[in-house]
Amino acid sequence: MKRLQIALLLLGLSPLFLNACNQQNESNNRQHRQMPVVVLPAYAINLSNRIEAQGTALANESIIITSTISGSLEEINFRDGQLVKKGDVIARFDQDEEQALLHTAMIQLTEHQREIKRLSSLIKRHAAPQRTLDERKTLAAVTASTIKQVKARINERTIRAPFDGKLGIRQVSPGALIQPGQVITTLDQSNPIKLDFTIAATQLQNVNIGTPITARSHALAGLEFEGEIASMHSRIDPVTRTMLLRARLDNRDHRLIPGMLMTVELHLLEREGLIVAEESITQKQDQHFITIISTDNTASVRAVTIGQRYNGFVEITDGLKAGEQVVVRGMSFIKAGANVSISERWKTIQDAQYADQQ
Repeated sequence: MKRLQIALLLLGLSPLFLNACNQQNESNNRQHRQMPVVVLPAYAINLSNRIEAQGTALANESIIITSTISGSLEEINFRDGQLVKKGDVIARFDQDEEQALLHTAMIQLTEHQREIKRLSSLIKRHAAPQRTLDERKTLAAVTASTIKQVKARINERTIRAPFDGKLGIRQVSPGALIQPGQVITTLDQSNPIKLDFTIAATQLQNVNIGTPITARSHALAGLEFEGEIASMHSRIDPVTRTMLLRARLDNRDHRLIPGMLMTVELHLLEREGLIVAEESITQKQDQHFITIISTDNTASVRAVTIGQRYNGFVEITDGLKAGEQVVVRGMSFIKAGANVSISERWKTIQDAQYADQQ
């Protein structure tokens, strides 16, 4: 009877034993199975710390052209948006009276000079008194002064471009009676163009005149404009705790327009840094980890110190050497010490972006 009970007990336990053996075999198979991963060797590129800000494009030189006198506007010598050179006549007021006075004064001066020459000859022969010559010279000097005054009045009634630039939209018409301060048009010199922006006082470390910047505008998608900081304000705003900076950008093609809103990036501490793909980084609390594949295809997890984050990649400042194979995809399926197979080797981080588009 006891033998029968033992036999029945063993018969009941045999399925459990077989199931446990099968699970053990499956576990062993998983351990020996090579997990496919995608790797990318760590490599160095030129890096810099970045500070982003919003700025406004300003003309290098900019004025509102107005009148300083009242009078009838006789001529307008420009079209809307016309490019002008320094000294070009933009507009001219009625000058008939001034031109008549100038003509009369020029005739008088010519007469005085002729008489001075004649009297000088007579004085040499003692045929005329010196006093007469001196009086004539005085009259000539007074007339010359009158000519300067009239010419100044003519210049005042002639509006010229004070610098090279582009004129704006005309605000008046020929023949209009202009009052002092009335706007005629605008003039902007937009090459180079100035870019004013502010950054927090806490970000001023390592920011100096000559610091390179990159600027972009949503209105000009895909275009980047390189420049550098040309000047820094002398004080920090006590309310906002920011400082005003000014950069200069080359604008020979006149794509940038004064008043345009732009995004500014400052490039600080330029250096060569080691980078990995951003998706290679895993984080636990305040620590960062990457998965490394050794030459014998064994996986290991390593703590690293990260630096700056960029678009698609991360700088590694400690814990990694150039050329080490870093797992980009598949690290969640492997453990330290596991044997893996490399299904794909990327050369650059851009390969990840291309793979996502396929």
